Amino acid sequence: MSVAQIFERIDKNRDGKISWNEFAEEIRVFSRSITSEELDKMFRVLDVDGDVQIDVVEFASCLVIDGGGEQNDEETVLKGAFDLYDMDGDGKISASEIHVMLKRLGEKHTMEECVVMVQAVDADEDGFVNFEKIKTMMSSNHKKSL
Repeated sequence: MSVAQIFERIDKNRDGKISWNEFAEEIRVFSRSITSEELDKMFRVLDVDGDVQIDVVEFASCLVIDGGGEQNDEETVLKGAFDLYDMDGDGKISASEIHVMLKRLGEKHTMEECVVMVQAVDADEDGFVNFEKIKTMMSSNHKKSL
């Protein structure tokens, strides 16, 4: 099951955010005896921005923390975020997948704007963004900011 599929399973109302109730319902499937205090603590850890909802980026980040509590490398985090947008799991992101995900996040972008987003990183002009293109873009952006 992909990160996106897990997120969508928990996000029952499909608003692009996991509420405390949605979170609690899923956690209680695995641990019926968990207390509300324990749920609150877990939820606050995942809700990095404190908006009382877990968005896809926060969710992806929680899935790439290893058992020692250390954040895995940037590529692992980036791959988790990439997988959220790659809704059909084909290894590439289309403008329509970006459009759907941005709508779920409450962002208002036209399909044409999403096409431009893809074109901005689509070096081979195949109409898609694959993980290698994202890594290249992030690497060059990181070098520019140094």
